Parts: sequence; structure tokens; C-alpha cells
Amino acid sequence: MHSGPMKDSDGDFKPGCDEKHTCRKCKVKAATCELWESSCGGYEDYRYTCGACGHVWWVDGIDS
Repeated sequence: MHSGPMKDSDGDFKPGCDEKHTCRKCKVKAATCELWESSCGGYEDYRYTCGACGHVWWVDGIDS
């Protein structure tokens, strides 16, 4: 688990999912996800971005 918020620049983004996901805000199936890996290699999280409304949310990876 993170000891505090980490910046996007503290890691790298990679493609995370091949399928579209339902947005938590607008409920349209238009969200994509990216896998974020910390530079230290200790954390993996997923960033979801909705192509319809622009809403962004994060889901903690297995390390949490």
C-alpha cells in the first residue's frame, strides 16, 4: 500500500486492458485503462479514462 499519494511521473504507463469498461460517472462503456508501474517496481495501479465524459479514476493493484 502506498504511504501517500504518488505522482504520475513516479512511474510509467503501459497498455492495461484490451476491452472498454463502463464509466463510473456517465455509465457509458467508453473507458480505457492503463497499467501504471512505479519506478521502484513496488507498485502497480490502473488508471481508467472515459472517452465519453473524460472522467478519470484509479484502481489499486495487487500491492494494496
